[in-house]
Amino acid sequence: MRTVLAGDLGGTKCRFALVGEDFSVHSVQHVPTVRERAPFLQALEQSVARILASLPKGCEPPTAAGFGTAGVIPKDGRSIDRAPNLPLDGFPLAKFVEDRFGLPTTLLNDGRASAWGEFLRGHAAGRDPLLCLFFGTGIGIGLIHDGRPLAGGTNAAGEIGHTTFRPGGRRCPCGGLGHFEAYCGGRAITERAAELLGKAPAGTWTVGDVVAASRAGSALQTIAQSLLDEAADAACTLVENACTLLNPSAVVLGGGVLSGWPELTARIETHVRSHTSHAIHDRLQFAPTLGGSDAILWGAAASTEALWPRRR
Repeated sequence: MRTVLAGDLGGTKCRFALVGEDFSVHSVQHVPTVRERAPFLQALEQSVARILASLPKGCEPPTAAGFGTAGVIPKDGRSIDRAPNLPLDGFPLAKFVEDRFGLPTTLLNDGRASAWGEFLRGHAAGRDPLLCLFFGTGIGIGLIHDGRPLAGGTNAAGEIGHTTFRPGGRRCPCGGLGHFEAYCGGRAITERAAELLGKAPAGTWTVGDVVAASRAGSALQTIAQSLLDEAADAACTLVENACTLLNPSAVVLGGGVLSGWPELTARIETHVRSHTSHAIHDRLQFAPTLGGSDAILWGAAASTEALWPRRR
């Protein structure tokens, strides 16, 4: 079976694997994301080397590599221009992988990669336009239009997490003020929890911990619930705005924030259906992610055109 080496470079963890032409995922390697460039690249190189050193039975060596990554990718697809949660700003990552492993390498924004993967094989496969929103460490978004991801004039379309929710508000990891990501991104929620709630039960806050604290009946309950209400307000507004602007046929929702806080999914859908026009929501399908992180790997593999050539 033909394969592509694929990667998902996220703000909390990175995942590398072989993707087969039947969408199967093999030899998965997980590593935590570190904020220093040298150890980050070392972990990436070691993970890829382990995958290539022991190919699964029936899998051919990969003929290309594709990486879905947080941040803005210039049109040449060779580096990451702006990556608030990764230590790779301006780094020629594609050349780095090519030099070490001899595989032609493509970089794709992770939100766009997720959308492409979900369009190819998810619960809303084939729905066009397809909008995917992933609430993770940051906020990933991808829009499939006419069968391929919308890139924009400079390949920077979709950075909706860095549009403004509250002018002059809380500082975002990117340095801007009042961005949606500073209110409903996973990193923002857990950092806010540490600030307002003190030490986490297990040492480091997760979104699931904050949800549990909001139901605990302790002195922290009101504070935790207020924190979640603010995050939900931001997330609902973001999806409402995106649907009104883009008029998708379907919306796929996923990411670690929703995994730790499942009730937010229904809250978002209810909000969108009650705050948009009938033209926007009457035939709008909401669907959960099928692939999760696998969707990023599928989309990253698709970006190489080695397994599934793009429609022209």
